[in-house]
Amino acid sequence: MTQYAENGVKTNDLSCVLRIDSVYGSALLTGDIEASSEAALLRENAAAVRADAVIVPHHGSRTSSTPAFIAAVAPRIAVFTAGYRNRFGHPRPDIVARYTRMEARLFRTDLDGAVTLTFAPAANAVVERTVKRRYWYDAPQAAATALE
Repeated sequence: MTQYAENGVKTNDLSCVLRIDSVYGSALLTGDIEASSEAALLRENAAAVRADAVIVPHHGSRTSSTPAFIAAVAPRIAVFTAGYRNRFGHPRPDIVARYTRMEARLFRTDLDGAVTLTFAPAANAVVERTVKRRYWYDAPQAAATALE
């Protein structure tokens, strides 16, 4: 993308976007890109963003995950990387709803802990709170993450 040469581009929109492909599936790592970068990726090569799993752009903020971008990616798995009770309110409920409408399986690091993606023989995700369950690890409640 040519945005690196432009003046005044937000640093989030300079995030590295990486697609990882294997015989069994693909993952799209989006960093903190926002709607303008999503649109640029779609203009350049919309087919190149299709992936089985996506790390949701910018933690599920309102500045990202446009309907056109989500439709082009068409993920079966969407991972929201957000801190528990973060001050930004990520992920935003309307963005979570967009991925839900696409019927993607949703994982959230604020509620699930670490998420491990595997692609053999099919795309799948495992959450640490399930795999390494400890009695002192009470799972956070989804309602506690929403801003009032």
